[in-house]
Amino acid sequence: MDDLIKLQGNLEMHWNRYFIRFALASLAAFGLAACQSPQSSFQGENFSGETRALEKQLNAEAAAFGTVQGATSIAASADPTGISNIVKAPVAMAARNAMAKSANARMDAQLARDEQTLYRRYGMNPDGTPSGKKPVVGQ
Repeated sequence: MDDLIKLQGNLEMHWNRYFIRFALASLAAFGLAACQSPQSSFQGENFSGETRALEKQLNAEAAAFGTVQGATSIAASADPTGISNIVKAPVAMAARNAMAKSANARMDAQLARDEQTLYRRYGMNPDGTPSGKKPVVGQ
């Protein structure tokens, strides 16, 4: 009977330790995600407000994705067999690659729109050759 009580106490202490680790790691991950606000890479008149807004949105999506990945890693670390890490790793990598591919395509399309606006502003054809039109200044 005493052994059973001692075992129960050890199990409770074991799970409490994992819960405390999980809570501290979650707090740290969410705190770091909230503090990150990088300066825009698209400063100046050559880039539109839509480009800066898309950059901010993509940064927010990446931060949220990283937070979720961190939380799932913490949860997987509680598995003593390690099987959940083996399953999680390729799934997380595939999701990250898909998100990066989508973000690159969205940003490339937005930058192409900015480039065409810039060409029109300076009186150029879409291929970059002069169009013969006067540049529109102050747009």
